[in-house]
Amino acid sequence: MEASPPARACPAETSAPRHRPPPATPRRRRRVVPTRAPRPAAVAPGMRRSSTAPLPRGVPTGPSRIAALRAAPRRLLSSRAPLGRHTGSMDGEERNEREPPVLLGAARQAHRQRRGRYPLMSAEGWIATGIVLATVAAFAWGRARPEVVTLAAVAALGLSRVVTPAQAFAGFGDPAAVTVALVFVLSAAMERTGLAHRAARSLVGAVGDGEGRLMAALMVLAGLLAGVMNNIGAMAVLMPVAIAVAREATLSPARLLMPLAIAIRQGGALTLIAGPSNLVVSGLLAAAGYGALHFFSYVPVGLALLAVAMAFMLTAGRRLLPTRPVPAHAGRPRRRDLPDEYRLAERLFRLRVDDDSPLARRTLAESALGHAFRLHVLAIQRGRRRIVAPPPQERVLPGDVLVVQGRPEDLERLQHLGPIETVTRDAARPEPLETDGIGLVEAVLAPRSELAGKTLRDLEFRQHYGLNVVAIWREGRPYRTGLGELPLRWGDALLIQGPRDRLRALRADPAFIVLEEPEAPRTARAGVAVAAVAVLILLASTGQVPVALAALLAAGVAVVGRAVTVEEALGAVDWRTVITIGGLLPLGAALQATGAAAVIARGGLAVAGASPLGALVATYAAAVGIGHFVPSIPTTILLAPIALDLARTLGANPVPFMIVVSCASSTTLLTPISHPVSLMIMGPGDYRFGDYVRVGAPLAVLLSITLIAVSVLVWGL
Repeated sequence: MEASPPARACPAETSAPRHRPPPATPRRRRRVVPTRAPRPAAVAPGMRRSSTAPLPRGVPTGPSRIAALRAAPRRLLSSRAPLGRHTGSMDGEERNEREPPVLLGAARQAHRQRRGRYPLMSAEGWIATGIVLATVAAFAWGRARPEVVTLAAVAALGLSRVVTPAQAFAGFGDPAAVTVALVFVLSAAMERTGLAHRAARSLVGAVGDGEGRLMAALMVLAGLLAGVMNNIGAMAVLMPVAIAVAREATLSPARLLMPLAIAIRQGGALTLIAGPSNLVVSGLLAAAGYGALHFFSYVPVGLALLAVAMAFMLTAGRRLLPTRPVPAHAGRPRRRDLPDEYRLAERLFRLRVDDDSPLARRTLAESALGHAFRLHVLAIQRGRRRIVAPPPQERVLPGDVLVVQGRPEDLERLQHLGPIETVTRDAARPEPLETDGIGLVEAVLAPRSELAGKTLRDLEFRQHYGLNVVAIWREGRPYRTGLGELPLRWGDALLIQGPRDRLRALRADPAFIVLEEPEAPRTARAGVAVAAVAVLILLASTGQVPVALAALLAAGVAVVGRAVTVEEALGAVDWRTVITIGGLLPLGAALQATGAAAVIARGGLAVAGASPLGALVATYAAAVGIGHFVPSIPTTILLAPIALDLARTLGANPVPFMIVVSCASSTTLLTPISHPVSLMIMGPGDYRFGDYVRVGAPLAVLLSITLIAVSVLVWGL
């Protein structure tokens, strides 16, 4: 055996020619090289089949090739598609240069041998998925403000290097975010000119006083109005009309407000601009190469949902609506009846301050009436002068009469400070709350108002607004004492008293929705608002002008025509919604770019089965389940990329998947917190949690079947 190596090292000693065939060992290596291409269905979108490509230098063959690939760095096992493939703005070419397509295909082959047909998720995919899960959990938790959660997600994306800083902020210039902001401006123009209010009054006045006719008229108008306005704006315009009409017809507002809210939510699926989610999925389809949706693409779905909702509410739904007592003074303006509804006479008293009273010559802050005795001073009568909502620095003088609000036992504790004759108690009538210069209104805390969770004392409400909150209506009962320590909730109805000029200023505050029919200041400009809406519909419906550009031109018509001022236009935009859309769009794009959406879609496919219809139903179920706890915009932005990859994997039409994701929020009717519009009616309609479940559960089933059926029939799978 020791003589054989020299024999191989000296070719001259052998008799074989130089062109003899290679040894047998290399031939065995070539025979075991895998040559069968993977099945087309298992190739992820954006990936190349690499089994027939030549191996790069240094890559082993045979069994050792698989072992080497298992030991390769994880970045070589990535199966993600280029980032720019779906967004058009995130460049993935540089990544592909660092990750040879041969190794990507071989890595997929090795992974299938170990774990089946699904690819590994890259490290960046895990990071993006973790950020998404944390974002969804923060939205469901509800303690943090949505815009704060969104900006935190943007920062996490940039710091983790999943995307570049420029890509992380690219969503704020996305056409979907811009269009949503401009639709808010158009809604403000329709509201300021009284266009929507006059249309509602005209239609309701034409149908008569019957409950069924009023319900049908309000639902038709609400659905159509929600097709060109944002949902919250449509509810803010129509809710005072519905309450006033109910009182004039001697009906409880609870009989009309819930059908009104349901119709507005279905109208959000009527046109492309009716909801932010519609614009988001349209942009995603366009970026993926399927073409954007048209202005009226949603009409078949929206009309079907609205028709089913109306048919249900006018038949079985009417029997499920709560029956609340009709107001005792129905038929007259509601503000005259508010003190009786809130039972204020039980908590209002007058205190006469004499010269030797312990309260004399002290400021309200020094007297500690609020902190120590839980007594709220609404006004000070000083001779012929009446001081409404006096500030803490106001000094009480001998001879003053204080109108205070509180419990009788708290007043008795105050009387122990001095002789009984110096602090006298007289039952106060509710009439002094409203005079020629002093008004009384009811306002609802607006959805997503930044005042939620704070107390009136934290907000320094009296100092900031110059108004009194005399009662709060919550969960079917009035709260009349201890209001300064009561944290506000979304949907609370506040009874507010103060000077009429300050009440008019309160109407312009986006944190509140005043439940009183407005006095439109610019009725002469209603034609300008009509022209602006017509410009938007005509330009966007042609398909030749992008919706964002059409909305910009329409908003310009409204501002130039003075239907809304520049200051009002800027104040009308819900910047929190715009920030949420702009901040979450890059997160949805990162799910696609890192391959996380594809991996999650394949996992969902394993659960739902290979049927496109089963996958569509599973996608809708996921959107509805998440949508009951997370706002509709984050749900759509984060779920739509997964639905798109799921449709691609099945070779199905992705449009029905996008439609059910964007319209799922119209069917989440089981809780008041599932949508801002449902929350807005809770206080004014005196609804309980069970009312939403009783009416919403059967209707949600009907709407779900309708949504899936119409999506499949119109667009096909």
